[in-house]
Amino acid sequence: MLKRLLTASSVLVLLLIGMTPAAIAQTQERTQQSPIEILAQAQISDEELDKFSLAIFQMLTIEQQFQERIVQTIEGQGFSQERFAEIYQATVQAQENPAAQAELNISPEEQQKFAQIMEEGKQIQEESQARQEQAIASLGLNMDRLNEIGSAIQQNPELQQEVRTRLEQLMEP
Repeated sequence: MLKRLLTASSVLVLLLIGMTPAAIAQTQERTQQSPIEILAQAQISDEELDKFSLAIFQMLTIEQQFQERIVQTIEGQGFSQERFAEIYQATVQAQENPAAQAELNISPEEQQKFAQIMEEGKQIQEESQARQEQAIASLGLNMDRLNEIGSAIQQNPELQQEVRTRLEQLMEP
C-alpha cells in the first residue's frame, strides 16, 4: 500500500533537489556554500543515513496524507479538483489582472466555498508541517542537519544510491 502512496519519482525528486518540503524556506535563507564546505560539514554516519532515509520516508507519508486531506476538503465542498484549480488560478491571476476572475464566472457561493477550502487547507498544511518537524525531531535530527545531509547526498551519487536503497527497503510491505 505504501508503495502506491510513495512513488519512486517523489523520492527521486527529493533526493535530487536535496531538500525536504518543510525546509525549503530555511535553505533559501542560508548562505551559499561550496560542495567541499558542505561535504566537510556533513560527515555522515550510517546511523545518520538511516535516520535521514526514515525522515524522508515519514515526511513523504505525511505529505501524501496532506494531499489526500486537501482533496477531501475540496470535494467535500462540492468542487471537482479541476474547478478548484481553475478558481485558484483565476484568484492568483486576479492579483495582476482583476478581469481574470470575472472571466471565469465565479459565483458568490463558489467564492465563499473557495475561501473556506483555502482556510481549511492552511490549517491542514500547518498541521502537516508540524507533524513533519515532529517526525524529524523524534529521530534526533533537526532541519539544519537534515539539510546538510541532503546537500551532501545531492553532491554524492554513492550516497544517493545508498539512500535510494534504504528508502526502497522502507517501502517494502
